[in-house]
Amino acid sequence: MADPIVSPESGETNTTAAPAVSQAAGTPVSFTTLSPAQQGDVLSGLTLAIAGVGPEGLDHLPVGATRPQVGPDDAWASPVVSETGQYVLLSQDCDLVRDADREPTVQIASLILVDRATWDDLDRNGSSARWYAYPSTKFTGVPDDQGLVVDLAWTTSILKGSLTAPSVTAVRPLTGPAQRAFSEWVAARTGRVPFPDTVVTNVLDPCYNVRKRLLTTFRKATGPTNAKVEARIVAAVDRWFARVDGRRITILGAVSGPRLQAAGFIHGDTGDVLTDDLATGTTKLQNLTVKAMNQVNPDSGYTVKITCVDLANVRASEFLQFSLLMR
Repeated sequence: MADPIVSPESGETNTTAAPAVSQAAGTPVSFTTLSPAQQGDVLSGLTLAIAGVGPEGLDHLPVGATRPQVGPDDAWASPVVSETGQYVLLSQDCDLVRDADREPTVQIASLILVDRATWDDLDRNGSSARWYAYPSTKFTGVPDDQGLVVDLAWTTSILKGSLTAPSVTAVRPLTGPAQRAFSEWVAARTGRVPFPDTVVTNVLDPCYNVRKRLLTTFRKATGPTNAKVEARIVAAVDRWFARVDGRRITILGAVSGPRLQAAGFIHGDTGDVLTDDLATGTTKLQNLTVKAMNQVNPDSGYTVKITCVDLANVRASEFLQFSLLMR
């Protein structure tokens, strides 16, 4: 048997190119009351670590990780450098500013690059329990056909004092509602509702596939007015929720002013929401979903109702019955 902890140098390293992404104007990390680090901030100059026992699963290590040569009972640890060289703070704000005697570590995750179609799907079609579509503002070197994504598959707790090293810098792309949405997503990673497999197979997956196809057509259109109204609905939704009541499934799409504007649902002269178009698009989306459900299993017995509204117009007691859809 090898030593209890195998050194990374004892294995092979799958090398990767130097990070193409950099912070446009990074600043030193601060824990002062005036400018404390916050959840969602992006840091550079750090590294991740992955640990395991035995060789099982080594093939799933990300690019850049050292693959140690180990026996079946050997414990090992390997450093991993994010492909972009950037890392996102996952720890909650209160934990970040607490004294290190009470909270000695913070948690970080990799910021990676994905193709633009994947980024659009994550941003507009439904939350993923693993990936979060992150804005590219305050960064340079992000290719036009790619986007940034937070990857929760690879996270690490690091000593809080590490963030004050001179080589570590930070930027804050998320503020206000964007930061709150990110915080909700981090919490939902482990707190989301597990829908029954039959609901996922017969309703949620067909609905997702329809939305994904429509989003592709919206992205290819020369403008929102040239896209199908049902595709514009998908583009206008910020987040999707679901409620299960026996065989009756209700899917709720949360729309917002900026998304409605970008999807062509705001009248150019009056600024009013085009409610007729919104209703027509929602009905067509629902009909396409029912058709897709029937193609999977025409005898499932499930029914679906889709509604798209501003959450400000939904009663709290009603909204609490819904759960965020995550894939």
